[in-house]
Amino acid sequence: MSELKIENLSKHYGSKNALNNISLILTDGIYGLLGPNGAGKSTLMNIITQNITFDKGGSIEWNGENTLKMGADFRSLIGFMPQQQELYPTFTAERFVGYLAALKGIPSKEISSEVSRVLSLVELDHCANKKIGGFSGGMKQRVLIAQALLGDPKLLILDEPTAGLDPKQRVIVRRLISSLSKDKIIIVSTHIVSDIESIADKVIMIRSGEIIENGTVNELCAKTEKDGGTLEDLYMLRYGDQL
Repeated sequence: MSELKIENLSKHYGSKNALNNISLILTDGIYGLLGPNGAGKSTLMNIITQNITFDKGGSIEWNGENTLKMGADFRSLIGFMPQQQELYPTFTAERFVGYLAALKGIPSKEISSEVSRVLSLVELDHCANKKIGGFSGGMKQRVLIAQALLGDPKLLILDEPTAGLDPKQRVIVRRLISSLSKDKIIIVSTHIVSDIESIADKVIMIRSGEIIENGTVNELCAKTEKDGGTLEDLYMLRYGDQL
């Protein structure tokens, strides 16, 4: 069982407060990070992945060890799918994922088998030698998830993994994410309630850089203060003035 502990995390850009005193403890399972665009979701994920720094006074620990001191050892545990990532349309899925495997430092003798493993996990092994330019939106998202799975990360961070997909493709990606949750901490950032309602062990709602709700779907639905309340009802209650 892994543990990611975030304490008193803040981030300022000049006078703008992007994150304000965030504290969380995450263990194996799926966490939905929910909020509208600009809420602070991407900032939090980029801090966790060490793509940007955070303000003094906060800390992030992995199994009790400071992640900044761990450095590359911590980053090797992370699989990250950013919201916007360029795909090379003339590359095959195999070549693209293999290229990223090399960039991630996977030994050359292991790349072929590792690429086959992750493409199989996302059910694209039958398309390994086809060019990405001919893929559907859902298939492209699965290629991006595949590259995030290289090296069998213990912390998987997916930023808007269903962005731009139709309802059928979103269901396929959601099922894929759910199937990956064993022995991993998975953080799924989204502003689409249905993307996490059925798969998240816990949902973290963030607004203006602050956590406003944190609990299971059932716990949060109970806060709508009405019989049969849904997570979408709570979303509208907490963010309706921003939509």
